[in-house]
Amino acid sequence: MAEEKKRVLLTLSLDKAEELETISKEMGISKSALVSLWIAENSRK
Repeated sequence: MAEEKKRVLLTLSLDKAEELETISKEMGISKSALVSLWIAENSRK
């Protein structure tokens, strides 16, 4: 079964947006996947 998802809008400074793009390309994942990974790694369990 597919995971339910919600679209969100983020506003980042130009340099942070470029950094997000660069890191996601280096890792071979989407920007959404990178943000999800960061949240999962930094969430309080």
